[in-house]
Amino acid sequence: MKKLILLTAFFQTLNCSAYCHTGNPTASGVMPQPGTCAADHLPFGTRVTLPDGRVLVVTDRFGGGYKDRLDIFMESEAACWQFGRRWMQCKIETPN
Repeated sequence: MKKLILLTAFFQTLNCSAYCHTGNPTASGVMPQPGTCAADHLPFGTRVTLPDGRVLVVTDRFGGGYKDRLDIFMESEAACWQFGRRWMQCKIETPN
């Protein structure tokens, strides 16, 4: 039997930053890996498409109650510094 999944999609300008390995699991209990991100205002499993086409899945939290921030997991500290912090228009697809 096929399952129907409805998605709510919208665009949001987010203040994006980056983080790397800490040795700890994410708030959802999985280890961070490329393609995962943190957001306080989006449910776990939400897909976030960046302007460059990369698709991320929310698996972590900031813990500060932010409504306009996204923290993107990257493999190295150097990659995080190179990315820095920037505002980006992102497509958000939340599962219903």
